This record gives sequence, C-alpha cells and structure tokens, in this order.
Amino acid sequence: MLKIEYSSMALTSQNYKKKIEEALSFLNKEKIKFGVQIHNSINKELFKKIMEYKDDIEFTVHSPIFTKYLINLADEDFDLIKDTSDQAVSYLKKLNTNIFFFHGFFMSNKKIKNDLSNYRKMLLNSISNEYRIGDSIVMRPEILKSNEYKNYKNTFKINFKKLKSLYPDLIIGIENDFPGLGSGCQKPEDIIECIDNLWFDTGHLWCSSILHNFDFYKKSEELIEKLNIIGVHINHNQTPRTSPPDKIYDTHTHLYSESEQKLEKIIKKLYKKGLENFTLEIREGDINDIKILLGWLI
Repeated sequence: MLKIEYSSMALTSQNYKKKIEEALSFLNKEKIKFGVQIHNSINKELFKKIMEYKDDIEFTVHSPIFTKYLINLADEDFDLIKDTSDQAVSYLKKLNTNIFFFHGFFMSNKKIKNDLSNYRKMLLNSISNEYRIGDSIVMRPEILKSNEYKNYKNTFKINFKKLKSLYPDLIIGIENDFPGLGSGCQKPEDIIECIDNLWFDTGHLWCSSILHNFDFYKKSEELIEKLNIIGVHINHNQTPRTSPPDKIYDTHTHLYSESEQKLEKIIKKLYKKGLENFTLEIREGDINDIKILLGWLI
C-alpha cells in the first residue's frame, strides 16, 4: 500500500504535532498511509515527541541514529561496523520497521563520528583533504578512478555481504551518495556494481550528474530498472546544471520551489514498478509538498 512520509527534518519540537496531524488527516481521506522517516540528524528531544504517534503512524529510519560513529563498510574494522550496526538495529525493532538503510561507503579507515549537525567538520576530520575541490566538501571526480578507490570499494563489497548475513530478517540497503568528500556511491556504474537494495536519493543523483556529467533522467531510469529500489528521497535540488563543481549543494528544497530538476516522470516510474515508500526529505516540508507528490502519483 502506498505510503507518503515526511522526513523528520521537516519537523520541529514546536510544529511536529500540527504537521503530523494535518498530513495524517489529509492522507487518510485519500486512503493513503502517512508515515515519518527518522532522519539520522534528529535530536533526542524531537525524537521523543514524534514517538507520541508511535501507535498512529508507520516509521522508517535513516540509520544510524544516536550512535557514536557512522557505519562505514569501506573500513577494515568490521567489529566497529557490527557494534554500530547492532545499536542502529535496536531502534528499527522499537519502531517496527525491517528496512535498514544508511550511507555506508566513506573513503577512510578512521572512525567517523556521527555528528550530522556539524557535517562539514565531521567529514574534514575523517577524510583526506587531498580529495577536495578547493575549499568545498565536493570530491574531485578523478578520485573515483584511483587504485585507492578500487581498494576501498572491494572492502565495501566484502563487508556489505558480511553485514547482510548478520541480519537475515532485515532488508539491508544503501543510499546513493551526494558527491561529497570521500563518498563512494556517487556514480551510477558504481551504485549498480556495489548495491542490490537501493534507497534512491533523487537530489544526490542530480548533484552527481552535474559533477560527473551524465544524463540524470536516463541514469535514474537505469537504476530503477536494474536495482531493487526500497525507498526514495524526494526533494527539488536547486543547483543549476551549469554550476561549477565547488558550488554543488544538497539543497533539500520544496517541490513547489523552482528547479531545473523535473521529477514527476521518475516518481511515476517508481510507483509503476511497485514502490511503496515515498519520503519527502525536505527541510521544512509541508502539506503542499504532499499534495504535489500525490498529484504525481495518482
């Protein structure tokens, strides 16, 4: 059954009640499920408040939440991967979801602190500065052709297989990356090579298409056709295709905001394939975003 979610990044401790009840009432009339995806940047105060609706709506989780470190399958320390994953999975059980997805490929063997409120600092403390374009956190595209990258990718694939064997009752997937510092799942060919269950982020692929100069629409269709899509993050990205590489940003903008990115055809294709989880990962997302998405779907 079709489900439309807000990411928790749309909510605050002040407006969560109004937004959840407004969306729940509207979608109930349309006979569509409403849910909330707990974003990995959430704080404990907002998490506790959203849990007031635990018996009324369904949840997914953008893992890991409330862990000390991120899950990096390109790291050789599998004990750390397992320990962090065990912590993350404990929240999935509390929220009654069997989907375990996360960003899982960072080109680093350092422990990466889970500090999404200081995202730039977190990356700069963990990833080689030699990968950067200027002072940005966008990664130089030629890094993905290096032997160093190939070695990290091999480790990722080995650890991904081991991780799936630990949790046979879960659907374990990876989200495609923003083309940021040290991120390994940026390009469509690497995504297809490394991932079977994909949580598809349309904004990230748009940004990658600008940096790596590929056709966003054709490659979106290729990912949809070749991979098992377990969910989708939807937002408008406002980075123009003519932007220089160091000016590419993950904007998480409203669907009613102007953008060169046209998503309706992609969303319809996902729905036609049978996808049920449609997540509005929009900063301050609102009922008008839900209405636009619903218009694309029905």
